[in-house]
Amino acid sequence: HAAECLATAATTLSDAARAAAESLAIEPISIGISDSVEASITHDLAHEAPALPPLSSILLHPVSESGVTPDEPDKGNAQSHENTGGKDISEVSVAIQRSPLRTQDVEEERWLVNCDIKNELVPLAQTSEQSGETEETSSINIEVAREVMTEVLPADSDLNDVISLEKAPNVAAMMDSTLGELANIRGMEQVIDPKQSYRILVENELDVLLTVCALIGQNQRVICYMPSGTPPLSFYKPLIEAATGVVAYFPERMSPTRRDAAYKRTLEASNSVALVPGTILPDILMEGENTWVIHVGCPPSYEKYVSRFKKHRAQNNVIVAYSGDLELYTLRPSLMDITQIWPGRDSLDASIDKLRRVFDDSLTKISDELKEKVYADWIQTHSVYGPRYVKAWDPIKLVEQANRYLVHILLYRYKDLVSNTLESKILPRVSWGFVTQNSLEPTYEAGVLQVKDRDSGPNHISSLPQADVKSSAAASTRVFTPTTGRTASILSTQTSTDTKAKVPGKDSNAQIPSAEADFKPASGHTYLPIEEEFDAIPLIGFMAEKYDKVICFLEGHGSLRHYQKLFKKILPSAQVIAPEAISSDQANNDAASRFVNTSSRSMLLLTYSTTNLPSMLRESKVGYCIYWGFHLPVKQAKKHRGQLTCSSSAIIITKSQQAELKKQSADITEHANARTLLDLGPRSPLWPMRNTTVSILMTEEAAVKGLYVNRIYGLGTVSRAERSAQEVLRMANRYSAKVLLRGDLEDGSEQFPPVAGRLPVPRTVVDRFQLQPAVTEGLAIIG
Repeated sequence: HAAECLATAATTLSDAARAAAESLAIEPISIGISDSVEASITHDLAHEAPALPPLSSILLHPVSESGVTPDEPDKGNAQSHENTGGKDISEVSVAIQRSPLRTQDVEEERWLVNCDIKNELVPLAQTSEQSGETEETSSINIEVAREVMTEVLPADSDLNDVISLEKAPNVAAMMDSTLGELANIRGMEQVIDPKQSYRILVENELDVLLTVCALIGQNQRVICYMPSGTPPLSFYKPLIEAATGVVAYFPERMSPTRRDAAYKRTLEASNSVALVPGTILPDILMEGENTWVIHVGCPPSYEKYVSRFKKHRAQNNVIVAYSGDLELYTLRPSLMDITQIWPGRDSLDASIDKLRRVFDDSLTKISDELKEKVYADWIQTHSVYGPRYVKAWDPIKLVEQANRYLVHILLYRYKDLVSNTLESKILPRVSWGFVTQNSLEPTYEAGVLQVKDRDSGPNHISSLPQADVKSSAAASTRVFTPTTGRTASILSTQTSTDTKAKVPGKDSNAQIPSAEADFKPASGHTYLPIEEEFDAIPLIGFMAEKYDKVICFLEGHGSLRHYQKLFKKILPSAQVIAPEAISSDQANNDAASRFVNTSSRSMLLLTYSTTNLPSMLRESKVGYCIYWGFHLPVKQAKKHRGQLTCSSSAIIITKSQQAELKKQSADITEHANARTLLDLGPRSPLWPMRNTTVSILMTEEAAVKGLYVNRIYGLGTVSRAERSAQEVLRMANRYSAKVLLRGDLEDGSEQFPPVAGRLPVPRTVVDRFQLQPAVTEGLAIIG
């Protein structure tokens, strides 16, 4: 067996090596295939090419440094090596060190290489004795016994270009190198632990998306969690498809149930990639071979990451992130603690290098309009209430990072780059109303944020190309809505008593749109329809400004004090009064007394479920009553008529409640001027109040969280048999996202999407209402 290594692996031998080999006693090479007996084959190395094993996918991993030994510990089962990726055995040159050849010094090592019939690499195992068992026909066992001979080679040996074949590498190291030349990363699957999460950290942020594409191969089913909301997926989709040749999919404007069903249909087939916004957790089970879950970017939430890991049960779980981002997030436990290094990194790098040109070409061909959608969403997700908020960034730093990402990572306007610098004036622009609302003036003054239309409001649809206005309304409102770090505390609140629109560079006394001047109060009992649930709070504030004495009937005793905090800021010129105790007649009477006796403009907050109103409300005239709740409060409103001296009232209802209202009451008609309030643009009478409400919702953290938790209380009191934990939190999350503008984009409105991430739920609330199953699914954050 002395020259078996030379016989099976050498591709080039010098004349001197051949001569040396001829002088040795050559023994037969034993190859065991299934049940076949050993066949002795005598090779004349001087005239015959070395015999190769029958499978071309048996790979060797040459050791680059003699100091590395087979039993050297493998760090995290994925140690990185300096040599190039492993080659097919037919391409490997046998190397012989130039050390004295002494036939008496023979070191024999046996390695068993198992390859299945499909030429797929499976784990290697070192063995000291030959197995006597019969192998199944699905695999071929090739036992290679080699001798390292030490006898001086002739001085004219031409083996300068061959690699030293020292001791065989350790198992994990050998597996690492094999992927470099494989067209599919799938060969790694046999050494991947499905119960373990892995990480791939790249030193260049440009390589994050490229690495993701390199991981995606043929016959795979892949979930890619992108660090964005839904609109940017229209950018990632063509990029991944062009680079990988695999169809990528993401659903648009669907309910969670329909969305999950669409994802499942997509992932039933091989060669499929599901692009998922990083803000959601689809209900998808990914069990089976060649299933992948890839997280793009550092996961900012440990709980959400673990929920995804448990939910999908994929065979391969990988995080691909830029190493420079690790210090931005204080994940506990850290990313390093919950993951291991991805096996075969060197080989993956080889695949990345091969794919780079195609990827770069694909990136440059994607339109700048799609890249602007990523830019818009990037700012929101990294802002103070975003899911990827970075505490260390002030407003200027935030926008500077967004500009850098857009220009240097996404190659926006790359043809216009001069000396790797892009003039700020051709960066995407936002509305001035949006800037002032969010106290982003420092970014504008510093020249890092560009303004397109100084008359436009915070949803700044005009900030997008005209062709994208309709299809991207959600994205357009999302660009700079949240504020960041220190500016959140100094956010200036617009006074809702102002009747003038203040636009920088124009006369501060300029009149606001005439629609508000055309709005007239109406007597009688009416309803006010709203297209967007967010408009409920601005509409209450708008109507309260029209009267001196207003009673607002809301849902939930525990919510009143939180609404009181909001309306005190929304209506700074009015006194907002609420009972100081929950479900207390005495507290209601005291509040009503203060309301009646105050000489200034005032608003009283009560629950519409209050059966008996304080008697003093019948003795004093009330200017207006407003009802708003999750359930249509028609019966309560009618009952209150006899307990109040109030000739005008309105119930705020959604579209879905209009049919029910008509069934319950024919004497409640639509407000005469209701249609003027449905305009969602800057000419709407509600426009200034919408601006004010957004600003207050962003700064009143405690009040907003209190309303969210109280909504969970109201929904959670129903038994879990009647309403599941998941449904409780889904309903609460939709309320939070649509009304309070806090939550995942998918739970919110397209016209007024959330300006901040999901609010935390106290552990006591989760335990009290048995909501842990929903938390496990990622529907809530404990905090």
